[in-house]
Amino acid sequence: MGEELGTVIGRGFDTWKRNIGISLPFVLDTLFSFLFALFVAFVFALIIGVDFLFSFVERVESVSRSMEAGGELQLVEVLGLMELLKPYIGLLVVAFFIVVAGWIIIRTFFRAGAIGMAKTAIERGSTDLGDMMLYARRYFVNLMLLDALIGLVMLAGIVFILPAFLLSEPFSGGFADFGGNMGLFVLGVLLWSAYMVVVWVLFRVAPYALVVDSLHPLDALKAGFRFFASHKLDVVMLLILTVVISILPGVILGGVPFVGGLLNMLVSVIVIQPLTLVWWVRLYMAKSGRTIYVNDLLLHPEDLKSF
Repeated sequence: MGEELGTVIGRGFDTWKRNIGISLPFVLDTLFSFLFALFVAFVFALIIGVDFLFSFVERVESVSRSMEAGGELQLVEVLGLMELLKPYIGLLVVAFFIVVAGWIIIRTFFRAGAIGMAKTAIERGSTDLGDMMLYARRYFVNLMLLDALIGLVMLAGIVFILPAFLLSEPFSGGFADFGGNMGLFVLGVLLWSAYMVVVWVLFRVAPYALVVDSLHPLDALKAGFRFFASHKLDVVMLLILTVVISILPGVILGGVPFVGGLLNMLVSVIVIQPLTLVWWVRLYMAKSGRTIYVNDLLLHPEDLKSF
């Protein structure tokens, strides 16, 4: 049976409160992702030339000032900017994919470490940086493979938009013939989006199963599905809770002048992401009968009877 969802949330909050260091992987993820993007941008600037970059920035600022003064964005200005970038489009695309690939690796590495820290804190009552490095090195490759598997499952939803293309005749009448199937295409996109959400929910626990139980990616996928099948309500309720509290800081702090965005990011990285991670890991461990640290001093006498 394990702990009820309310107990998972309460004791998970206590675990997070006593292990604020669980936020460290998220802080490092944000920091290293920013530095990596900055490094790629620096290399890109060196390749295309600093003079050209300054010239392009000046053109953009000129267009921006013109719009702020009440002028309308002219097509010729946009075309001028595009013409400047045209020789470097290929390089921009390569730089973009390098940044995305780097972000995926960085995020997966620290996510594996964060899950490991949460697991250790829930098992022993405390965790440290050593746990993060241990679990990050041990599981980040498998975690990347698991994400790739889930991505492939989501990609299978492309079948929802195929009818719109199959029923069009692009070779005989050009893409204008596709206009008649635009409604079918939009419906396919909506169905694909809904399908991806369903897949995301079904395998929501799979990454935690992979790290907690040292599973291979395919086994983690199966374990995540089995867990959802057995605990649908708990997963959906916790998912709703985590989505709500993830959005809430943005709603509250978004209106703060100048620093609202920064404050929202800090709250998300230091509080929301680590806390919700602990909840998910504890939910999986509690419902799967894993060893859980119990702080007797914080328990109600009735709770002690179950241990």
